[in-house]
Amino acid sequence: MKPVIEIENLSFDYHDGTKAIQQIDLKVFKNETIALIGPNGAGKTTLFLTINGILKPLSGSIKVFD
Repeated sequence: MKPVIEIENLSFDYHDGTKAIQQIDLKVFKNETIALIGPNGAGKTTLFLTINGILKPLSGSIKVFD
């Protein structure tokens, strides 16, 4: 079964040099429920903004529905 979301080696740095996410790997499959939790500033929102295409990652790849 292929994942509906596949993230490989994703990294993103903000313009001020803040490292928001580093080398994230994630696979989400159809009918799977996940929770993304962590403290403020952990990169949760940045991850979703890169998945939605609002932010361009520094490196890595994102595939949504292949």
